[in-house]
Amino acid sequence: MRRLFLAALVLATLAACGTRIDSPPPAPAPPPRAAAGSCLAQLDALGIGYAKVPDFHNDEGCGIDQAIRVERSAVPWNRPSLVACKFELVEWDFETKVVQPAAWRVFKHHVSKLIHAGTYDCRGERGGNASKLSQHAYGKAIDVLGFEIDDGTTVSVRKDWVGPGPKAEFLHEVAKGACTLFDMVLTPYSNAFHQDHIHLDTGPYKHCGM
Repeated sequence: MRRLFLAALVLATLAACGTRIDSPPPAPAPPPRAAAGSCLAQLDALGIGYAKVPDFHNDEGCGIDQAIRVERSAVPWNRPSLVACKFELVEWDFETKVVQPAAWRVFKHHVSKLIHAGTYDCRGERGGNASKLSQHAYGKAIDVLGFEIDDGTTVSVRKDWVGPGPKAEFLHEVAKGACTLFDMVLTPYSNAFHQDHIHLDTGPYKHCGM
C-alpha cells in the first residue's frame, strides 16, 4: 500500500512539473541549410584538388560562376583546366561511376589518365548554331580525346572509336554511361566536328549521341 502511495505521489509531481513520462525526448533540431559555398565543400569532401578562381564574365556573354581550376580529379587529367564547380561534381561521378567500372570490365585495369582537348573556351557551338555560345563558354563542358590505362594501353577516340575490339567497346560503354549523367553527349556518331573526341556538357539541352 505504501508503494502504491509513493508511485502515485511521483506521478502527481511529474504531472505538476509538466513532464510526460510516456513520450520520447524531442528530436534534435534539423541542421542549418547548406551554405552558398556548399559546392566547394563537396569538392573538399571528395578530395578533389582545385584552386578557386574569381568568377568572371565578359562582353561576349562568356564567363563562369563558381569558377575553379581542377588540378586533381578522380582520374588525373592531362592538364589542369577551368570549369564551373558543379560541372566538376558531375565529372567526378563520370570518372568514378562510368569510366573506371568500364575500364575494369573491359581491360581488368584502371584508367590512369583522362586526356582532354579543353574545357573553358569562349566560342560558339561547333556542328550546331555557331551564333549560339557553346557550354564551353560557361565552363560546363569538356572534350575527351581518350584515356591512358594503367597497364600502358592508350585509348584514342580518333583511332579506336570505329571497329571491333576492346578499345572501341570501352569507348562506347563510356559514352553510353555519360548519357546518364551529362545533358549533352556528342560522339563521332554525331557529326564531323566530333570525329576525334567525346563532348560532354551540363547545358540546357538533352542529347545522347549514341
